[in-house]
Amino acid sequence: MTDHPQAAHARTVLDHAVASSVDVLEAAVVLESQGVNDRVARDVFGVADVVTLAEREIRAAGPDRTATEPEAAPPAPAELSAPPGTRWFHVRGILYAVPMLVALALVPAVDPIESALVLGGLVVSWAWSYGVASVAWAYLGDRDPAAARRFLRRSLLVGVVLAVLVATVAVYAALILTATTEVTLATVLLLAGQSAYLMAAAVLLMTGHELLLLVALLPALAALALDQAGRQVAALTGIGPLHWIGGSVALAGVFALVATRGAARPVQRLGAPTWMRGLQQFGFGLLVALLVLFPAVNELVVENYDALPLSVTLAALPLVLAMGVAEGLLHRYRARTQSLLDATSSATTFARAALRTLRRYQLVFAGSLVALSALVGGAVAALSGAVDTRYLLLALDYAVIGPALFAAMLLSMLGRAGRVLEIFALAVVALAAFELHAAVQAATDIEALIWFGVVGAATLLVLLVLVRRCVVVPVHHR
Repeated sequence: MTDHPQAAHARTVLDHAVASSVDVLEAAVVLESQGVNDRVARDVFGVADVVTLAEREIRAAGPDRTATEPEAAPPAPAELSAPPGTRWFHVRGILYAVPMLVALALVPAVDPIESALVLGGLVVSWAWSYGVASVAWAYLGDRDPAAARRFLRRSLLVGVVLAVLVATVAVYAALILTATTEVTLATVLLLAGQSAYLMAAAVLLMTGHELLLLVALLPALAALALDQAGRQVAALTGIGPLHWIGGSVALAGVFALVATRGAARPVQRLGAPTWMRGLQQFGFGLLVALLVLFPAVNELVVENYDALPLSVTLAALPLVLAMGVAEGLLHRYRARTQSLLDATSSATTFARAALRTLRRYQLVFAGSLVALSALVGGAVAALSGAVDTRYLLLALDYAVIGPALFAAMLLSMLGRAGRVLEIFALAVVALAAFELHAAVQAATDIEALIWFGVVGAATLLVLLVLVRRCVVVPVHHR
């Protein structure tokens, strides 16, 4: 037995499972139902999974072990986020896309140094949100939603303070180490505001307050609509567009604090493995951001970067919108596989049904992404009269990257986050190798986008093989 924070609880549950079960599988189910999963079995008892743990303990207790009556079914796990059946859950894709459109229309063009700072801030804030969500879910796994709210609130406040400090240091370093004169106090505010919005949005989405996030975006949306209509926001209101964006950021922050009311100290501390998984998810978010934003990074590295290029942003828009679809599909897939576990009588039958379900949801996601890409491409053609080759290549690349991200989300849900991290690390290394090659021998944008597609296709192929292997194993769905 280790000094794991759940050790005492796990030992109590194990004793009851051994005494109240007639066989190993029933004992394993009792352990899982009481929160002793494979991770706890490894961390506390040093065995591979709960089945091995149950088998070992039942064998040690012998046939004459003391018997007790099974306990009543435990209460449902504590929920923090809104159920996916609510109508506002399905606007998440739009909520992901709106800030990108606002920034495209309202943020003025900046020089490469300022662009690099903004892009770097986006990548780090993206990764921060992944790590925070991972730890918050761990508190929910302990049925302690009040502690999850406390952690989300503290992570938001600490994150904003860190964002301001890092932004200040980064801008000062840029002024000292480069010849740029474009980075100013406004750059600090831009970097800090970007990070604050992403962190607040993560809290609101985690707590199921999509409607509040939509309300927070209204000032920025209003500025966007007026700007696109050719009516200058400042002339009408006396307030510049960036001030409207700042209002949206402030509202998101206030709403996030409101959404985390009822916070309280955790009932029990999280163990070191949980924090390591949070760090792992931070790394995963970092790699996903670098992968998705490779076209922008490439434009920056080759020194012809234009802040938020229209072709890059609009080609990525269908992927961003489709992430809302992906979340809904993952919830449905989880529910479907749980029902299959209850309804099927053999592992073979379950495997066939799970594969059919997997193919159906993969096709639904891919079809949604292609349809959104066609819709955005048609809108671009209608507005500009033509769609250039770079946009088409980017749309094709993101149509490959999207299913890869969906497969990665599935694998993470099935407990294979470490393997996903390794695969995405290799993908980012492959993209970095292209940039090193381009530094020696000039490469065109078309060549960069082709390489982006090749790396994305290879990543997708590997992830699809792993998903197919994992979904057929019933124990991975516990």
